[in-house]
Amino acid sequence: MMLILLFSIFLVLLFMGMPVAYAMSISACITLFFDPSLPGIIIPQKMFTAMDSFSLMAIPFFMLAGSLMEQCGITRKLVGFARSLVGHFTGGLGHATIVTGVLMAGVSGSANADTAAIASILVPALRDEGYDDGYACAMVSGCGALGPVIPPSIMMVIYSGVTSIAIGALFMAGFLPGILIGLGYMFVNYLYAKRTGIPRDKFVGWKQLGKDTLHAIPALVMPFIIIGGILSGVVTATESGVLACTYSVIYGLVGRTLNWKKFKLCVDGAVSATTNSMIIIAFAGLFGALVTNYNMSKVILTVMTAFTSSPNVVLIFVSVVLFIAGMFIDSNAAMLMLVPIFAPLIGQYHFNPLHFAMVCILTLDMGGMSPPVGLLMYLAANITDTPLGKVVKNIWQFIAVNYAVTILTIFIPAIVMLLPQLTGLIS
Repeated sequence: MMLILLFSIFLVLLFMGMPVAYAMSISACITLFFDPSLPGIIIPQKMFTAMDSFSLMAIPFFMLAGSLMEQCGITRKLVGFARSLVGHFTGGLGHATIVTGVLMAGVSGSANADTAAIASILVPALRDEGYDDGYACAMVSGCGALGPVIPPSIMMVIYSGVTSIAIGALFMAGFLPGILIGLGYMFVNYLYAKRTGIPRDKFVGWKQLGKDTLHAIPALVMPFIIIGGILSGVVTATESGVLACTYSVIYGLVGRTLNWKKFKLCVDGAVSATTNSMIIIAFAGLFGALVTNYNMSKVILTVMTAFTSSPNVVLIFVSVVLFIAGMFIDSNAAMLMLVPIFAPLIGQYHFNPLHFAMVCILTLDMGGMSPPVGLLMYLAANITDTPLGKVVKNIWQFIAVNYAVTILTIFIPAIVMLLPQLTGLIS
């Protein structure tokens, strides 16, 4: 009865347009008011417990590092490198956009920051090359969605913070799926360029490619600092974030592209983004505690056991539910709210926790680029003054690529398990 009340209030508030974090907290508080078996003191307790994780301290540092690199003009250098590398192929500028998205994901870890940076620089250029505005914004939204998949990833940091999975293992597990998604995007772009007659650029020459590579090296070093520091055991995820911030500041000062005004702007942005994330984490912790107390996991487990004995079918079911949730709810909130509900399936069907985690992350990541919420679509459309309807019309082909890689990951666990095993992070 309490479980029905909890979700009924939550859904009503959600459809009224209330932000998901406040919908979770209000529905939890009202449910507790009608449940005499639980004391009200659990509200601050569960909110504090949800945020009481050392690894979550990495969130502001990764966000600050990404902002600093953007303010230092690193995005334009990555664009130049990507265009020199793949610009001479059919659909070259589109390919360069995708490669830039992959590289930016390895620098920032924030889908919103990556989308904003790529959209402001590349959509006008794509428009001049003959790309449809809606297609260009849809492609940029897909590229931004690579941020939570390719490390460093804010979503992975949050997942690691609320589970026992090592952040290093999650980071390594995201590489291959992220590369596969990028390759899938390039295939879609190749077909689009062929169909619409997009012209191809001439190869800039090895000398120019070498020059652009040299300019991009300082940015390309940053992921190695973060991942290498964690894998070597020299630093924790949080400490690697501090290291990345330090490197970004030094890079900006040496290149004379960072001043106090820009630094303050980056700090303000990181604080704001971190506050939003932590509010969601705190309220989701409270909501999740009630869901657990009312045995929602047992209900899911009973239904799934009666429905099927196939682990792959169960994972597909989980991915569908998470994808639908991500279409309406912030990805991080959906993860914190629903993953604990599905957690008992790991033991029942003998899933590897890392494999299960990556299926959840890959699926929820699509929510940020999917209608009707699709924050990344709104962001790209607003920055470039493109009608949202045109973006929605083109986004589905990129969502299809993401989901195809998710299905492939379900049936071939080695896609996410290989690199963590080779690096000795898991047995």
